[in-house]
Amino acid sequence: MPTSVNIGLVGAGLFGESHLQAYRAVRQANVAAVYDVDMDRARQRAKDFNIPRVCSSLDEICSLPEVDAIDVVTPEDDHVQPVLKALANGKHVFLEKPLATSIADCQTIIKAAKASGRTFMVGHLLRFETKYGIIQDELQAGKLGDIVSMHARRNRPKTLLPRYGRTHPAIENSIHDIDLMLWYAQRPVTRVRGYGRQTAGPKHAETFWGVIEFGNDGPLGIVETIWLTPLEAGVPLDDAFSLVGSKAVARLQLHPSPLAFFRETGYEAPDLSYDPRVRNSAMGCLRDQMAHFCDCVLENRQSDVLNPMDAFRAVRVALALMESQLSGKDVQLTDWE
Repeated sequence: MPTSVNIGLVGAGLFGESHLQAYRAVRQANVAAVYDVDMDRARQRAKDFNIPRVCSSLDEICSLPEVDAIDVVTPEDDHVQPVLKALANGKHVFLEKPLATSIADCQTIIKAAKASGRTFMVGHLLRFETKYGIIQDELQAGKLGDIVSMHARRNRPKTLLPRYGRTHPAIENSIHDIDLMLWYAQRPVTRVRGYGRQTAGPKHAETFWGVIEFGNDGPLGIVETIWLTPLEAGVPLDDAFSLVGSKAVARLQLHPSPLAFFRETGYEAPDLSYDPRVRNSAMGCLRDQMAHFCDCVLENRQSDVLNPMDAFRAVRVALALMESQLSGKDVQLTDWE
């Protein structure tokens, strides 16, 4: 039985580089090839991470016989073609969230993944983050009782908006917390309402609030995403999650951080949860997620943590919230499956 997975990386941008940093800490992973539409960037990543092959096309990397799996880290609206090509060539596929940016594209990807019989996984990495995982364990053990309400805040530096503002914040950022709420509640969403505000003239709202109803008498959820933290504040992750249960309350926050640096240039609190950098590698839940993917590939099985249908439902909720914001009206969700 093989002991390592040869990976081809498609998309060598900022988060593609984070994936490469994570693979450095995953003993089962060997990055064998890289492809990006920007060839200079692909060559630089290959040099920095000792990747033996730089491919000049998507067809080339997906057809390499030595590659077992393709890791797709392309822009949110460019997921379908890489996934379909990889699956058509018999490769296992890891796809960075979201699954896609439309219902039709989500359905196309899921249909192809099911037909392929290959391991297919969508990267909702917070399911591997220790603090969020403990909340799930507490719920499963009945220690929190029935969920009454959930509230998530995800606040990011405004300097990231030019890069990530290409996509609506509901599907770019709130998708993480929507997925968590679906994971925790394990119930269909029946109605949503979205609200957005723009102050600096970006393509999409840089402040977004979404209200989610789980069933007619089920939990309420609020997702809050903001892209207005000043970079000078030194706080890259101002994230929090609160879950109120009938027996107990769970409250999680990433700031204030247990580790901070008081530098001559100002305050700095590094990421300790998602992909913290230690010994020139990405640790945390990104590393654990990629290790899980490699384990599933080696065992030729689907993930028991990340179900593609869960990723599809998260996109459905995000798109409904976007529709609600634009229309100024509630949006009902039917036919949950």
